[in-house]
Amino acid sequence: MGSNIFSFERFLKVLKYDLKMRVPAIGIFFLVLLIIPHVLHQIMDFGNSFPAGQRLDLYSVMCVFLVFFAPFKIYYAFRDKQGRTSFLMLPASSLEKFASMVLVSLVLVPVSFCLCSFLVDVVLCLFFSGQYGSVVTVDYGILAWGFLGLFCIAGAAILGNTLFKKGAPGKTLLCIIILIFLWLTAITGFIFDNFIEDGNVDAEVLQMRGEMMVNLSRIVYSAVAIMFYILAWWRIKKIQIS
Repeated sequence: MGSNIFSFERFLKVLKYDLKMRVPAIGIFFLVLLIIPHVLHQIMDFGNSFPAGQRLDLYSVMCVFLVFFAPFKIYYAFRDKQGRTSFLMLPASSLEKFASMVLVSLVLVPVSFCLCSFLVDVVLCLFFSGQYGSVVTVDYGILAWGFLGLFCIAGAAILGNTLFKKGAPGKTLLCIIILIFLWLTAITGFIFDNFIEDGNVDAEVLQMRGEMMVNLSRIVYSAVAIMFYILAWWRIKKIQIS
């Protein structure tokens, strides 16, 4: 059997192993991020109301932090020679190990965090209704953009964890900043060439071009994120057969 063959049964065994042996490594980090929004509010705005919109923004920021750092914390052994050996010794293909890594990092961890944040929010709204008011709600359009962002961040973190040994989070973050800078430079040039130079200020034309830029950004982000995952799997596969 080649390393590329995917067995659902073996995949489930790897997933169970990850959930039991690796995921608990982010337990304290998970809880800290869960309570930070409420602690920050009590410190900076004690006694005043905590609007649902403001809470949602803070929950989102905490979720981004979690999704970025989770792969480094959960799969930290991957950057250690002995830990990498134990990872390779698992009786599963590189694809099965990679699929488990993606499911944990991109789905199970952020979904669990969002659900826990919502439950905490509900409880606090019940007990401190004067300060918290209504429970947070999420717009589906924003949710779609949010998932795309998390998809990119998780892919970058998984790839960075497989590429770098020392200072992996910092090096990965630096690479992300460089990529964002390059994209913003390209966007700025495009806006200057198409929005400003031609002097066209027609509202409908500007709106159409703005929508085009949004759609183009989605395509670019998705393509880059998919590239991150492909490279991460290739890296794991290369280590697996070396």
